[in-house]
Amino acid sequence: MNLLEQLTELLSTDERLTINGKLAKNKVVELALSLDPSLLKLLLSNPKVKSHFFTDVDGTLIFDKVAFQRFVNNKSFLPDSFTRFKNKIGLSVDSKYLDDSKDVVLVWPYKDCVLEGGQTKEEQKRQEVFWNKTLAPEQVDTLIAPKALSNFSKYDASGKNSNFTFDKKDNLIIKGNNLLALYTLKERYLGEIDLIYIDPPFNTENDSFGYNDKFNRSTWLTFMKNRLEVARDLLSDRGTIYVHVDHNEGHYLKVLMDEIFGESNFRNDIIWRYSGWNKKLKTGFEHRHDTIFMYGKSDLQYFESFFEKWASKEEYVKKRKQKLSVDEDGREYVLSDAGNGKKVKMFIEDVLEKGVVVDDVWDLDKLNNSAKEKVNFESQKREKLLERIIKASCPEGGIVLDYHLGSGTTAATAHKLNRRYIGIEQMDYINDITVNRLKNVIAGDLEGISKEVNWQGGGSFVYCELAELASKYSDRIEQAKNSEELAAIWNDLKESSNLSYKVDPKSFDKNIQSFDELTLEDQKRFLIEVIDKNQLYVNYSEIDDEANGISELDKKYNKQFYGV
Repeated sequence: MNLLEQLTELLSTDERLTINGKLAKNKVVELALSLDPSLLKLLLSNPKVKSHFFTDVDGTLIFDKVAFQRFVNNKSFLPDSFTRFKNKIGLSVDSKYLDDSKDVVLVWPYKDCVLEGGQTKEEQKRQEVFWNKTLAPEQVDTLIAPKALSNFSKYDASGKNSNFTFDKKDNLIIKGNNLLALYTLKERYLGEIDLIYIDPPFNTENDSFGYNDKFNRSTWLTFMKNRLEVARDLLSDRGTIYVHVDHNEGHYLKVLMDEIFGESNFRNDIIWRYSGWNKKLKTGFEHRHDTIFMYGKSDLQYFESFFEKWASKEEYVKKRKQKLSVDEDGREYVLSDAGNGKKVKMFIEDVLEKGVVVDDVWDLDKLNNSAKEKVNFESQKREKLLERIIKASCPEGGIVLDYHLGSGTTAATAHKLNRRYIGIEQMDYINDITVNRLKNVIAGDLEGISKEVNWQGGGSFVYCELAELASKYSDRIEQAKNSEELAAIWNDLKESSNLSYKVDPKSFDKNIQSFDELTLEDQKRFLIEVIDKNQLYVNYSEIDDEANGISELDKKYNKQFYGV
């Protein structure tokens, strides 16, 4: 008999583990995790089972309960078991529940590519290449420690300023890995964020995040989990988070967010219905919507009843796509669906004066190429969409956070609505697109919601970057044009403190011929892999180390940021 058959027969001899003549998987796992003496004695009685699940350490047998648990939970073992664990249902990765995992996922792109971000035409191919790295808990020590910030600048109506006083109330744009930037914000903004909106990668094979290998569901969920957990801590007790996704991962994300924020804090799933581009799914139905999941931090919440105002009756009637009628008193109206086949009159004068209550199906068009607020960013979201979210869930003067900032729509809209904001973006286009867009907002742009809110310009924001350390090597590797450049980078890296402790430089040099035979792409992959991911950026605790090259001016701003 094989191991599975022997284990099944062995466990069946313990009456505690059987119900109506069948093994109860839940009971087996329960006793194993509690190291039940009778069960251990039973397992030790079979040589094959003993050799598989026990290890001899200096004459002492050690039971590998994790391996045993995984084996018992395998689908081939007791496949008719209704659930893995009693009263335990959730997302799992490699037979471990995701909410129990401490793994973290880092992603960083080729910095010299133009990222288009978010969701766009499925058939459009991408140029971008992303590296992603999953780190197990034992590999993480200084990774999520607060980081030093560098290259501070403040932008206002007078332009770019390098000499200023950083105030906690300043709007803030951070360039760098968003997971590490979120942990840095946690030191200063814990429990103070009123609203978070993110439009993360949708995890489609052809979306803007063209990963070096398929960013599979388990890795994507881990990527989301790590960031959402910090985001939850940053929210105030009345805070709200909106996460914008589509059908590819939306249902899995809902389960994950229930685990992180609690099912009782689920507020709504908003359907953003748009016209324009669409794609037929396998059913033949056209895909014309995204989903925005809305969760609160707690039972407390800020929520302002939102009414949609209309500038003119022509605009309202056109949007409703209904015929304008006139009653016997000369009052103009359209018919609105009241449910159960009934219609009610919506009088135009009331609509213009009071507005229309917004429901959870939002009929707002996507941007198109002729849209005035377009900033050369393929999947840019409309300011109108963000206006609705911000007005609903953030009071004036409150703080909005977007850690997948992209083209900066969230920040631009918050700026015009008199809300404070923090944005995080890793890509180099942050300077060409995002910062320039916010500079135009300060100058009084006429795009997006500007006319509606009578935007006149003004305000300011502070820009800074996570101070690079080992990430400098990844930048050089990504930009290298040939093997000779990579060889020079290796010679620098092996002499630095940024090489992974797992790598033996002498062994590498001894086998340099094997490295030379790799393609340029695989040579880059290898060198990216051997960088110590714990030291991508400078920790704040090491800001005074001269080797890290933090200027005195940046040290001053760091102290102001951390409130020292």
